[in-house]
Amino acid sequence: MPEVHDDFDTKSGTWSYRTENFSSIEQLDGNLKMCVGPSEALYYSDAEISDGSFENLKWSSGNAEFRVKLSFDHFGSAGFGFWNYSMVTDLSMPLWFIYLNARGKYPLQGFFVQAGKNFCPLFLKDTGITFPIVSFISRIFPARVGVKILDSKPRFKEFQKESYHVYRVEWKGKLARFYVDDKEVCSVEDQFLQKGKARLDVWIDNSVFMPVKNDPGKVYRHATQELRERHCLYLDRLDAKE
Repeated sequence: MPEVHDDFDTKSGTWSYRTENFSSIEQLDGNLKMCVGPSEALYYSDAEISDGSFENLKWSSGNAEFRVKLSFDHFGSAGFGFWNYSMVTDLSMPLWFIYLNARGKYPLQGFFVQAGKNFCPLFLKDTGITFPIVSFISRIFPARVGVKILDSKPRFKEFQKESYHVYRVEWKGKLARFYVDDKEVCSVEDQFLQKGKARLDVWIDNSVFMPVKNDPGKVYRHATQELRERHCLYLDRLDAKE
């Protein structure tokens, strides 16, 4: 049964460390400091750790807890949780917390729980009328929208964005529960969640992801963003067990 504990005081052989283009990963004051940018919009830049590959996904269920600090202020994405390492729209199975933000039109701008194609908003960057409409339509026609947004209102009215928080994913079979600082923020039950294995994954990058109509690969494509400054995610601790 897989089990992981890392307080990131030293570099561990548990992880595959990935840095692509304008990014870095370093140990700093008991944290894994993962940074992206400055980066041109034409380049995909990513700092990421994971514990599995296509050939070796260790988790078919599990509880994972992440102590993380993130400013939630860059264009791109960041997140942590379980993922089956597929971007194919019909196969991708993330069970994670995910931040998304883009300069252009993009319906999911904010911080969310994602379980498969189900989204729970935790806080939003855009509080206008667009998100409630998209949320409503997604619940009636999830196949047309591509995702199902479970609530039109975010869970948090206030959120300390510059502070460490403890995020927990509890996944068993078709049920996934998500907690922030020991408070349950979302619960998703979906048969799709028990169809495959996954890896632990933490990342920060300069891209959001979207399906493209009539895409021959049927995948979520990168919509890369320009970053004028450096942005970092601080991972203080990660505990996981099946």
